Amino acid sequence: MNRNLEKFLRDHCNLIDWNPTKQQLEAIKKDIDAAIASGKTLSRTECQNIVVKHCGSTRMFLTKGADNSDLNALLAMAVKQDSSND
Repeated sequence: MNRNLEKFLRDHCNLIDWNPTKQQLEAIKKDIDAAIASGKTLSRTECQNIVVKHCGSTRMFLTKGADNSDLNALLAMAVKQDSSND
């Protein structure tokens, strides 16, 4: 469960050695769903902040000039695919 969301967050939020629990992924998914439902556009940094909120200190690598375009569509697809796999 939540493999698509986990992979998406790992890849697009530049997470290193990240091994979230099922409960942490569910909490992250809930926050992302709520933000998207409210019409918010989440940046890469905001996604990273959600991860840190639920997982505590998390290692990430930084990239200068990274594309922070609208990630909502990709997040929604990852969350939707995970929901259909439940």
